[in-house]
Amino acid sequence: MLEHQKFVLKSVSDQEHLFRKELLKSFEWLNEKELYELFNWLKSNSYFSHKDFIKQAFSHFLIKEGA
Repeated sequence: MLEHQKFVLKSVSDQEHLFRKELLKSFEWLNEKELYELFNWLKSNSYFSHKDFIKQAFSHFLIKEGA
């Protein structure tokens, strides 16, 4: 499922509304390890053009994980 979400997020990265929608779906479908991997993948693949939303979406998860 992680690879699927990466593919989808990459596909919609230029459409802010769809990117947000798909990123939120990731939190329903992925386990904690996969979410951490997804966050690092987003950072390393220049998807931080959505950085404010990504940080907001992951804020609770990252605080919980201590990252």
